[in-house]
Amino acid sequence: MKFRFVGVLLIFILLLSGCSQKVKKGKDPFSSIKEQLNNLESYIATASIELYNNKIYSKFTVMQFYKKGKYRLEVLDENKNPDKIIVYNGNRSYVYFSKVNQIFVAENTQEVPLYSLVTSFIKNYINAGGEIDKKETNDFYVIAVPILERNIFMYKEEMGFSKKDLKPQVLTIYDINSEVFAKVTYRDFEYNPEIDDKLFTKDSITTLAINILQSHEMSIDAKEVYEYCGINPLIPVYMPSGYKLLNILVDQRENNGVTLIYTSGENMIKIVETVNSNFTQEGEKQTLSDGVYYVKGDKGEKAYVALVNGIQIKIIINDAFSEKEVLKIIKSLR
Repeated sequence: MKFRFVGVLLIFILLLSGCSQKVKKGKDPFSSIKEQLNNLESYIATASIELYNNKIYSKFTVMQFYKKGKYRLEVLDENKNPDKIIVYNGNRSYVYFSKVNQIFVAENTQEVPLYSLVTSFIKNYINAGGEIDKKETNDFYVIAVPILERNIFMYKEEMGFSKKDLKPQVLTIYDINSEVFAKVTYRDFEYNPEIDDKLFTKDSITTLAINILQSHEMSIDAKEVYEYCGINPLIPVYMPSGYKLLNILVDQRENNGVTLIYTSGENMIKIVETVNSNFTQEGEKQTLSDGVYYVKGDKGEKAYVALVNGIQIKIIINDAFSEKEVLKIIKSLR
């Protein structure tokens, strides 16, 4: 009887100890981050860059597109105006300077903010050997590594990964004196998205990626319009202050339409021109002036249509212009 009681007691103790065992901890977040970085083949992100060079502060934004060694960087100034676009096709880098409307071979890598790429951090991380520091803060898992091609301005860097989804969020670059040289904040980071290869070609460099991805139009030079469309585009002599011609697009599937894109910061004016014998206005229309109509555009934009010298004109704007301003643009078309 005594032995039976001891046996039951032992079984009872074993059951209690089994129940009291702690649940195994989840995967180490730093191991998950390393695995995610190793499997990175492409990404899209908006990078806000702050530079502290010799106590001179500057700030700009870079739209980043990366795919298997190729990259595209669209650099916007503080007013969100396109400054330059850089593409690397795997063999050669090209830089488009919007202010002079010219393309150059990027032989000087100082023109390219490669340090802001997540893949630049990955390269340093892989080659860091035993010089890797890891820590956890309230918001991030932080990994610090020396920069492979270090200099006095860019000596080491640390990346903060979001605790929520382990995506890169903040990159801080330090100089040799451990002072902050640059801070890169990533927004809207997409991990391994599908990216069209044409974004990494020289032919696409004069067009913002958003216009390439959202349309089937082809970017061309003004001198080539007649070759593709059979018409000479009408160019506005007048344009509101601050607006500059960003691009000329041709869509051969839609009546050989020509689109002139003018931008000022985040605002845009599109002038769509087509040869169409049946001049129509879609949707509800309102007469703005003799031969000029206002129609409701897509996505809340305003659209104005007119017939000028046998060419159907459609002006689409997302800025608060007066009707008088729109009429001045239309009447200045030559």
